[in-house]
Amino acid sequence: MDKKIKALVAKYSNNETLLIQLVVKAFVRFNHLELGNGFLSAFVCTANEELEADIELLSAQCAIEDVISIFELAIPDMEKTANGAVYTPKYIRDYIVRQVMHSVEKPLEECLCADISCGCGAFLYTLAEYIHKHTGEPYCNIFKHLYGVDISTTSINRAKIMLALVALLNGEIIKDDLFNLFAGDSLTFDFQSMPNVATNNGLDIIVGNPPYVRSRHIDKDTKKNLPLWSSSKVGNADLYIPFFEIGLTALNDKGLLGYITVNTFFKSVNARALRNYFVDNQLSLSIVDFGQQIVFKKKLAYTCLAFISKKQSKSLLYVKADVADVEAQKNFVYSRIAYSTLDSHRGWHLNRNDVLENIRLIENAGEALGDKYVIKNGIATLANDVFIFRPVRTDENFHYLLRKGKEYTIEKGVCRDIIKPNILKSEEEISEKEEKIISPYDVDCNIISEEFFMDNYPNAYKYLQDCRDVLDKRDKGEGDYEAWYAFGRTQAIADSGKKLLFPYMSDLPHFVYTSQKDMMIYCGYAIYNDSETELLFLKKILESSVFDYYMKNTSKPYSTGYYSYAKNYVKSFGIYPFTDEEKQHLLSLKSKEEIDEYIRGIYQVAI
Repeated sequence: MDKKIKALVAKYSNNETLLIQLVVKAFVRFNHLELGNGFLSAFVCTANEELEADIELLSAQCAIEDVISIFELAIPDMEKTANGAVYTPKYIRDYIVRQVMHSVEKPLEECLCADISCGCGAFLYTLAEYIHKHTGEPYCNIFKHLYGVDISTTSINRAKIMLALVALLNGEIIKDDLFNLFAGDSLTFDFQSMPNVATNNGLDIIVGNPPYVRSRHIDKDTKKNLPLWSSSKVGNADLYIPFFEIGLTALNDKGLLGYITVNTFFKSVNARALRNYFVDNQLSLSIVDFGQQIVFKKKLAYTCLAFISKKQSKSLLYVKADVADVEAQKNFVYSRIAYSTLDSHRGWHLNRNDVLENIRLIENAGEALGDKYVIKNGIATLANDVFIFRPVRTDENFHYLLRKGKEYTIEKGVCRDIIKPNILKSEEEISEKEEKIISPYDVDCNIISEEFFMDNYPNAYKYLQDCRDVLDKRDKGEGDYEAWYAFGRTQAIADSGKKLLFPYMSDLPHFVYTSQKDMMIYCGYAIYNDSETELLFLKKILESSVFDYYMKNTSKPYSTGYYSYAKNYVKSFGIYPFTDEEKQHLLSLKSKEEIDEYIRGIYQVAI
C-alpha cells in the first residue's frame, strides 16, 4: 500500500466515524456510484476542506480489496496482538473458498456460510463474490445466508460496511437488517441461535483465518473459556487451537471447513489435545503445508491450509506446496497418511510416503538418542548481559569487563568458563568464543551467602550491585530467588562432564566436542558422556547426511533455511546398535562422503 495512504489511515485510525466516512465517500467517488437510502446512507458526511482533500487522495484507488486493506491496517497494534487480527491475501481466500465450494453437495445459493472470526469481513466478501459469480444470486439473497462472528464490535461494523459496498458496486442498496453479523466471543457464542442455523442442523460451510494469539498474550477473560473445548482444555493452548473444534461443532453433518492457520499444531506440545481430537474423531482432514514459506508479510508465522469435514476417515491427506502454486490456484496430489501411524503425543510426522518410510527406518534403527544419552539445556540467568562477559583483559587474579563505558574488576575465583553452542560450528572455535560467567555458587552448586560474597569477592559483588536494577526486574520483578544475585533458574548449574555442544537451531548439523568438564553452556544444548570415544563416535553419526535428512523432515522449519534442534525434535533419532568393530571403522573414516555413505548403508535409507 502507498505510503501516503498508510499515513492517511494512521491519521484517522483513532476516529472511527471519520475513517468510515472517508472510506465510503472515496469508494463511491472511485467507482462513480450513488449511495441511495440504505445502510450506507448513515455514513454520508459534509466534508470540510481537509477531509475533502483526503477523500480525493484516497479515491484515486479505492476498490474493494483496498477497502479491506484499509480496514485491516486501521486495526490498532494492541488489538492485533490480543485478537490475532491479520489480513489474509486474496489468493489464499480464493483458494480456500474454491476448494470448499467444489466439495459441497448442496446448491450454493442454499448454503449457510460463515466465518467465525471474521474480522473486517474479507472471507465473507470472497464467499459472497464466489456465490454471486456462480449462481447469479443477488447479494441481498446471499447475505441472508452469510454469517460472521467477531469479538470486536468495530470489526463487525466494518464488515457490514464492506459488504454493503460490494452490493452497491453491483447496483444493490442494502438495509442493516439484512446482515447476520454478530459481535461475540466464538469460544462461548451460540451459533444455533443465528437465524435459520438450527433448522439447517448447523452451518454448511465455515472458512477463515482463526486468531493466532500466543498463550502468553491471551487475556484473562478469554483464557478462562479455553477449557470449554476439549482441544484446549489442558496446557497453555494458543487461541487458534479450539477454533477447529468450535467450527466443526457449528457445522452440520455434511458441512465443510477451510482454514488458513499456523502449522505448529503438527508438532507443538500445546496442540497434543487437538491432534488427539482429530484422531479420536477420525475426521476427514486435508492439509496443504507451506513449510517455512512466509504467507503473511511482516508476520513470522509458518502456515498451512486445512480442509476438514465430519466424514469419517482412517487417514489424513497431506501435501507440501509452494505458495506460488496456490497463488496460481493449482490442484495438488496428496499423500495419504493413516492416523494409526501418527504419534499425537510426540507430534505428527507429515510428509510424502517415501520420506515417512525413511523416518520410520531411522527411528526404529535402535535406541532413541534421548533415551541412550543425557541431553541437557544450558543455564538460564535471565540476565546474561550482566553475568556473562568477554574480558577486555586478564591478569593473574582478575578478569576485567566493560559495561556501559565503565571498567569493572572481577575476581577469577567467582568466575567459570562458559560457551554459547548457538554460535559454534567446530572445535577450533571454542578458544576464540569462550566467555566467562560470574557464578555465585559453591562447589556443591549452592548459592553462596551474601556475607561470604562480600568478603571474598568484593569487586564482583560491587559490580552486581551496580546492576541490581536489571536483576530485580527479572520475572517482571516477581521472581522468588535464593538471593538477589542468584541465576534466574537453577537448571544446568550442576551439569558437568565431557560433552557434545549443539545449537537451538541450525541449517546443518554441528556437534562440537569439548573435554572441558566444568565449562558451562547457555543458548544451546549438550549431550553428556564420560567417554571421549563414545562422543566422537556419536558426533560422526549426528553430523551425517542421515541425521540432517531426519531433522529437515521432522523438525520445525524457519524461513531462513534453519531448523529447530530442540531436544523434543532430536531425541527420537534412532541410534543403530553398532558393534565395537563398526564403531572403530566409523571413527577411522575421514572424509564426509565416506562417513555419509557408510551411515546410509547402516540405516538402509534411500536419501
